[in-house]
Amino acid sequence: MKLSELRKELAGQGGAIVLEDKIDLLGYRRDSSIALGGNPSAAVIARSVEDVVATVVAANRRKVPLYVRAAGSTYAGGANPCDGAIVLDTSALRQILKIDEDRGLALVEPGVTYGALLAELGQRGLTLGVVPLTGAAGTVGGAIASHGLGTGSPRYQSTGDEVAGLEVVMPNGEILRTGSAALADAGFFARYAIGPDLTGIFLGANGSLGVITKIALWVHPKPSHQETFALGFPDYESGARFISSIQLKELTHNVWYGAGYEDKAIEARVTGARPQFERAALPRFCLALDARGAREEVVRDRARIVAEASRFGGADFAVFDEVFFAKLRRDNTFWYSYAGYFARSMCALLMCSMANETIPRFFRVIENNRKAYPELTWAGGLVLCRRGVHGAVIVFYDEREQWETVRVASERCGAELLAIGCVPYKSGRVWAPMMERFRPYHATLANLKKVLDPNGIMSPEVLGL
Repeated sequence: MKLSELRKELAGQGGAIVLEDKIDLLGYRRDSSIALGGNPSAAVIARSVEDVVATVVAANRRKVPLYVRAAGSTYAGGANPCDGAIVLDTSALRQILKIDEDRGLALVEPGVTYGALLAELGQRGLTLGVVPLTGAAGTVGGAIASHGLGTGSPRYQSTGDEVAGLEVVMPNGEILRTGSAALADAGFFARYAIGPDLTGIFLGANGSLGVITKIALWVHPKPSHQETFALGFPDYESGARFISSIQLKELTHNVWYGAGYEDKAIEARVTGARPQFERAALPRFCLALDARGAREEVVRDRARIVAEASRFGGADFAVFDEVFFAKLRRDNTFWYSYAGYFARSMCALLMCSMANETIPRFFRVIENNRKAYPELTWAGGLVLCRRGVHGAVIVFYDEREQWETVRVASERCGAELLAIGCVPYKSGRVWAPMMERFRPYHATLANLKKVLDPNGIMSPEVLGL
């Protein structure tokens, strides 16, 4: 590929910026994951949807691989290019196009950060049901394309469940709008319309099926009251049974966020703030909850949840809320960076979903790997959903000295998680080597990609495609 030709072609289409200097391209080699990066031949900073279309068409014509990225803060490796690829940077597409209060929707471009969107919504007394773990600096497009977990919510589920529809530039350059917006004059208001849910195939696809250029998100009234509280349990089994109970009894309607913490994180947080605290008095498992809504409803639900916890040996664990959880939720900081460790330069993340009965085995996997690789710092956490939980194994490491070790250890841990029934939630490149465990599912994805992207230019190797 001659970059001069690409630059000339794109310059004629609009205001895209083409970067080719090796120094300029350093930041485009990888995201925050442990997945190997590549050496792209160029990066294109798109300033309009027309720039995106022109870049996709140019790459397709030349059969050059194309990877999409924005902030690059994901831990899944989906933005990591192969050698010689073009990286399409959508971070400059950062307009909040519309806050439709009548329909309860926000229509935004992919480069809009969650911090900017929350600030705009807050002025109108509105908010989002789920905010990704990358926090204020993460982009909406990046979270949607990578299937960003979000802080999780028994009330609103995960990031993908809050998407009402998408605009996507397909590999051939055509523009697709999903859901009700497939009819141009109708606009976004219903995700499930006409036929199958086409929105869903682009969530978590990491740009392997098309480039997301607009996202319609549901918005919600900002709750009038918020309370946080924490409950301690003597073991993971009782904590897991408690979680199933409050989910099945639907006691979590006003819970916007719930996080489960293992013993190591509990000890690090509590004794770090209260050195004299008796370690023997610490619970083995803690579930911390953020409840929001009308004050009387929150107070009622909290009392019922605390009473239910006592049936499973749980008790109020106020010190954890005081020294850690209340501040985390009040300041909108997020859980994996605050697992009680972050003493090393980087962390690797394995994100998965599981049934509640798997929770004890999930933490045993972490304990086993902690023994097998004591030179790494292992942590684990859970996020409560409407049913089941999302989990993350977090491995802190020194990037300069432990890069290869953490990659080997993460692959081993991933295989162990699959063996106990944990399902990858956010795949990218990190879980891609294990896609053979999902043969019929993966084969269907591969066939879909062949139809939509016959030249195979869109994010090759991501998702194992």
